[in-house]
Amino acid sequence: MLNDLKFSFVNIDQEGLSSELNNKVKYYANVIHWTLIYALPLFWLLDYSFLSSDWIILLFVRIVIVVLSQCIYLYGGLKKNNWDTSIVMAFIIGLNTLLYSVICSVISISFVLPYFLMFSFFFLLLNIVIFWKPFYSVLQCAIAYFLIIVFFKLFNKYDGYDALIQHGGGLFFVISAFSCLIGFNRYLLVKREASKSIFIEMANNRLIDQHERIIEQQHQLNESNRKLKKLSEYRFNTLNMILHDFRNFTGSIQMSLDLLGETKSNLTEEQNEILGYIGVGNDKLKYLSEKLAASAESDESQINYNYSNIDLSKEVEQVIMDLADAAAMKQINLQLNIDPSSSNVYLDKIFLDQVLVKLFTNVIRYATSGTIITVHLHKMDERVVTDIANKGKLLGTQKLSELFSDQEEIHESIDLASKNTTGFAVAKTMAEQMGGKLTYNSDEKTGNFYRLEFNLSK
Repeated sequence: MLNDLKFSFVNIDQEGLSSELNNKVKYYANVIHWTLIYALPLFWLLDYSFLSSDWIILLFVRIVIVVLSQCIYLYGGLKKNNWDTSIVMAFIIGLNTLLYSVICSVISISFVLPYFLMFSFFFLLLNIVIFWKPFYSVLQCAIAYFLIIVFFKLFNKYDGYDALIQHGGGLFFVISAFSCLIGFNRYLLVKREASKSIFIEMANNRLIDQHERIIEQQHQLNESNRKLKKLSEYRFNTLNMILHDFRNFTGSIQMSLDLLGETKSNLTEEQNEILGYIGVGNDKLKYLSEKLAASAESDESQINYNYSNIDLSKEVEQVIMDLADAAAMKQINLQLNIDPSSSNVYLDKIFLDQVLVKLFTNVIRYATSGTIITVHLHKMDERVVTDIANKGKLLGTQKLSELFSDQEEIHESIDLASKNTTGFAVAKTMAEQMGGKLTYNSDEKTGNFYRLEFNLSK
């Protein structure tokens, strides 16, 4: 049964996992940081209720701690510093741990119980909410234990440690130690869930790859079928010509034989004429052999585009519908805005579909999970423009340039699918071969942006 609970992390994208874990660390650190700040009135109420003579001083100290915590949080988050979030939170929580430890050690033993309970709740909340390595939780507990023992010895000389244990210290030690175990389990569970999320995203990308290859093979089959039909028609016409010529040739041979059969002497003028017919037939045979050779050579790999008027808006809409499931697996929302007026282009339908499928498939593949992809089709200066924007994690112009130029110089479109190239590069090359244009950009203003342009048909 234990084997059923195991999860294989083999071949997990370690860079993606590390990025996902860092995002979770930052998110939960932000939650606990602001929770501590907004809990200041609660701490003030506790001070006012049990330490009426010193609550003003404690309020000032707590405000100073909050200000210092906010300064550390902001300073550590600056791009030029780029501190590890766990280190930043260790300093912030360390300040609060120092404050609680001093209060629990200094105040009268008769009022220490509620502060120990609050301190215990602080550690419990901390390890339930925050996500960091268990080492930091153990370190905070060790610091708290050390400070409490040292300061209690210094400021409570007439009370033994048994009094400390009886008035909430024992409860604090048990709960804080148990909270470290909770933090350890939470760290493992969240890391496991993040790994599963990365693993599922990798599986989704493989499904997208398979879908793209299936569509690509379908296009290749359609193109091959179209070429075979052309080749069949060509060879059928050629065979008809061959049959016609052979009928004439056999007729001339028969006529020559008839003439030879009517004469009994040696070579005559008629026989010379027959020899002439034979020479003509030989020339025809030669001609037919050249026709057959030309027919065989016509089966070449060069693409012959079959251009026709196509409504680009319908093709884009169809591709979006086909890829809706692939986008849903990555929790990506596809938003389509199409100009209702006619958007006819004069292109090859098979290769236009391949350009659109490869473009949209790779836009989804490189988009961040949980984001929105907007598709806007409109007309501009006698051209049909398809704009695709994704405001998720920026790929960067350099990365996009690598993806769009990841191929050798290729002159024959039919060979693109068999090359080790990215879908973006293939889509760009095929669009340009049909007279289109595919551009891209990636910055804070536009996000990851792609534009596909074709001339309107006239």
